[in-house]
Amino acid sequence: MRWMVWAACALALVACDDGGDGGAGGGAGGAGGGGADMAPIPDQGGAGGGAGGMGGSPPPVDMMPPPPRDMAPPRDMAPPRDMGPPPPDMAPLPDFGMLEGDPCDPRLRAPACPPGNFCQHVPGRPPQFGVCQAGDGCRPGVAEDCPDPGRPYCHLKGGATFCSPEGVLEEGETCFDGDFDRGPRPCAEGLVCNFSVCQRPCEVGGDPAQCPDDGRCADISPRVGVPMGLCAPRGCDWFDGQGCMPGNKCNYSIRNDGVVVGSCFPEHGQNVLDSPCQIEGGGGDNCAQGYLCVGPPDQQRFCKLLCDTGGYEAPCPERYTCREALATQRGPVRGYGICFINQ
Repeated sequence: MRWMVWAACALALVACDDGGDGGAGGGAGGAGGGGADMAPIPDQGGAGGGAGGMGGSPPPVDMMPPPPRDMAPPRDMAPPRDMGPPPPDMAPLPDFGMLEGDPCDPRLRAPACPPGNFCQHVPGRPPQFGVCQAGDGCRPGVAEDCPDPGRPYCHLKGGATFCSPEGVLEEGETCFDGDFDRGPRPCAEGLVCNFSVCQRPCEVGGDPAQCPDDGRCADISPRVGVPMGLCAPRGCDWFDGQGCMPGNKCNYSIRNDGVVVGSCFPEHGQNVLDSPCQIEGGGGDNCAQGYLCVGPPDQQRFCKLLCDTGGYEAPCPERYTCREALATQRGPVRGYGICFINQ
């Protein structure tokens, strides 16, 4: 009998110890409630003991923070201030009427038509569809060739010249933006558009000082059908090598001040289009005349064919077009470039 009383007291003491450790009781109860893993419940201290005793009861549902009170919609933004009427549309395209003439590709620029003609793009057609149109045959700088006061300016437009109103664009400013419908725009008096920027015309065989920086006068008469030249960089001609002694090549070169010039160097090779090449230590490269060794720094370079943007001096071969992809520390080189496959 005494043994039974002692055992009952021992059990009572154990029960008291379990109830006193709330944290431990909560843990056991969680395990007893068994089943799926539940998200942890915040420690409730002494209350955990009670939960621990409820091993067979479903655990309490996690309490989620109440959803935020609906926010009032943001106040409507004030309407943008009136910016005034939209800028006026560009001047309407000239009325070409029913274009007649031989078909041509305007992307070829000056060589697209016979000398004295301009390749006019047919509006609404793909870029390669054009029609050759005859020019006026005026000569830049010769006033009597354009006697109409409303059209006193002799405008170089591809392979032809036209009498037109004088423009306002100055030397070096862009006069053609790729819009073949409108074509090259007139420049200010004393300048012509080379299918890229406004440039000075010159008299072939005239005063050597007529071009800026003692530049040479490139004869484009065979391309336009009238006696005419365009001022070009000084030095030799990097297209055909004129100005250099036999055994030398005229290289496209860049002076220390960023001005592009033609410079004579000994010939180092005759590599042509897309052939691997290298810049020689003493200057020049191993590409043939008319080619330039180009490529990223510290990578393989290749020979590329030089060209002038308008196709007056050195047009690109069939299926190629001239892109202004050259630059100096002054910025992009205008009026000259490299031949790329026509896209």
